[in-house]
Amino acid sequence: MPFIFVALLLSFAAGAFVALPLLRPKLPGARAPMIAALTSIVLVIGAAALYAWVGDAYWSAPADKTAADQTISTLARHLEKQPDDRAGWLQLAQAYGALGNYSLALRCYQSANRLAGGRDPAALAGMAEALLMQDDADANGKAAELLERALQLDPHSGKALFYSAVIAFHNGKLDLARERFEAILALGPPESVRTALQRQIDAIDAQLHPKVDPATAIHLHVTLSPALAGKLPSDASLFVFVRAPNGGPPLAVKRSGLPLPQDVDLSAADAMVADRAVQPGQTVSVVARISTTGNPVAQSGDPYGETRAVAGKSGALSLQIDKLSP
Repeated sequence: MPFIFVALLLSFAAGAFVALPLLRPKLPGARAPMIAALTSIVLVIGAAALYAWVGDAYWSAPADKTAADQTISTLARHLEKQPDDRAGWLQLAQAYGALGNYSLALRCYQSANRLAGGRDPAALAGMAEALLMQDDADANGKAAELLERALQLDPHSGKALFYSAVIAFHNGKLDLARERFEAILALGPPESVRTALQRQIDAIDAQLHPKVDPATAIHLHVTLSPALAGKLPSDASLFVFVRAPNGGPPLAVKRSGLPLPQDVDLSAADAMVADRAVQPGQTVSVVARISTTGNPVAQSGDPYGETRAVAGKSGALSLQIDKLSP
């Protein structure tokens, strides 16, 4: 089920989030919805317990589908007679979610939230989860808004903290993702969950404060053309690639969020593949590209800029994003 893959995010190496999609062939019209992006990453055993821990306490899934269907029928009959039972709507939403029926789960969460005057943090977080699990890229912004509302009402909502961290990570907002993962740690999760969370925080720290190999370093000051300024969503992502003159997969990759300008340092430490890294003194092409979908593969209309560099010898370089991908 999709939520298992989302839970496993906490044990992913952050670099793999960028690397694996870049190795795929480019598909016309390809998109990068949240779940598709998350399920493309290399899975590491050990973090599945997180979802169970952040899930609402209103629902414990029956052992088999028949029992679950019976429970849903019982809850539905109860709510026909007592439609003002907010806890009942939350239970029914969780039951539908456990079976992967996120469209019905969403409706039940909406009913619970209406009964609370739009101020039920559990329902708001559940609505966001149901939107994300339906694998609709256009729903990510709405889900993020719901999660922020949930956190305003309940700053200690494990589910809202978790999914907002996932969205922040997906959008390249690593500082916010780290802050939310740290907040989950402060809630005192089980040791297995703490281990998975700490692994993800460590991976984010490695991206936020990377070690740069001076022998292969490329230092960039990335700017945006005035003609493109103000035309990009705030959740767009910046990808910077180092490519060999003879083509092939990038030799180094960095991802971050906006705004621009910003300084970006790349080196052999940012290699996607261990045995394919930029070499000292190598002449390379450097491309900076902005993605509004979070997809590292270039899409038509993506703003980009390009320059050449000599690894370890070019000094500080200016790279302006001033073109649009065909």
